[in-house]
Amino acid sequence: MRPGTTILYLLLLWAVLAGCNTEGSREFVWEEEIVQLTGKDLGKWLRQAPFSNELAQTDKDRTVLTNAKQVFPFMARYKSAVGELENFYNHSDNPIYQQETVLYQDPQWGDLFVNATLLYDHEEVFLDYHYSEMGNPVFDGISAVTTYSASLLETQVFAQTAYYKTGLYWAQTLDKRYLLGFYQKGKLVFEVAVPLNSTDTVATLAKLKAVNEKLELHIPEWKNASEQQLKAKGTRDTFWKNLFMGIYMDKESTLNKVYLKVKDTPFQLAGKIVKGDYYFSYEAPNGKVALFTVLKETALDQKAFITEHKQLLSYQKNGQTVYYEEQQDRETIEGKAFAYYGPGKYLEINYGYPKTDQVAKTHVHGILKNIKIRKHL
Repeated sequence: MRPGTTILYLLLLWAVLAGCNTEGSREFVWEEEIVQLTGKDLGKWLRQAPFSNELAQTDKDRTVLTNAKQVFPFMARYKSAVGELENFYNHSDNPIYQQETVLYQDPQWGDLFVNATLLYDHEEVFLDYHYSEMGNPVFDGISAVTTYSASLLETQVFAQTAYYKTGLYWAQTLDKRYLLGFYQKGKLVFEVAVPLNSTDTVATLAKLKAVNEKLELHIPEWKNASEQQLKAKGTRDTFWKNLFMGIYMDKESTLNKVYLKVKDTPFQLAGKIVKGDYYFSYEAPNGKVALFTVLKETALDQKAFITEHKQLLSYQKNGQTVYYEEQQDRETIEGKAFAYYGPGKYLEINYGYPKTDQVAKTHVHGILKNIKIRKHL
């Protein structure tokens, strides 16, 4: 059996790894529902789950190093709209305020985890259908180049409302299958992985329902789930989809700074310079629909930029504010949008579409509403 298929641990005489309770450094605004649910103590709340034999991750002044990431390559790994939701720990732009994982080697269920993540902003996160993790040289030795992987399979249990998103998935590793419960409500993201012992789906589902009850999550889709609904669907409808195109590549990091949600629209990027830096367009029944971006300089800092534009209409999503204004004549609507890019710069988006074309309006404003400017490179 490979080391990554069961949780192993070592006690280290000095801290070489941050513990599984991580907390960001900028101000976090607690929502009352999360306070009532967790008591502002994720660890204490998670430990109410109906499991036993917790694997301690601290031991007095020593750090406990585990291979949990290799056992559970999918554990607490999410995608934002534009890609991996990375934890930058003490960086001011970290999207994650706090993340806590509790590991168990339950005598009945075996290795499992419960996890809670608090986000600074109201940002929808997604699961992916495949995960991989490199081996840990502490446990794998010279075979640390080994890759541990897991695949997720959708079941019929999924719901997305105005208040929360939830789903049940089968997570398959090399030699183990888990019933993975995923739940996001506002800034809180919760996960639990219950191992499937033998083929007893009923018992596994019952245990997940017990977690739902003990932690007072009160997720109706979990409470009402049936064994029949847990059959794998063979679809990828609820997983992360890359609908964004990256523009304005940073030369040092080679990462794109700006992301536009255009891949679910008819917009096509021009192969040569037409207007601005990046020009997108398509032909609609009533005329051309176009959008182009320009990166401009400003003497304003972010606070002053917000003050100058706050009288305009705006979209706020995923921690990003985009301001816009429009004017119209008999046939067309012309608009400009503005978003703070970084010190000394802002992004201007120019667009136009036929006045009567509601589909074009939906496409254009869908892009404006979902503009993502990467803060950390």
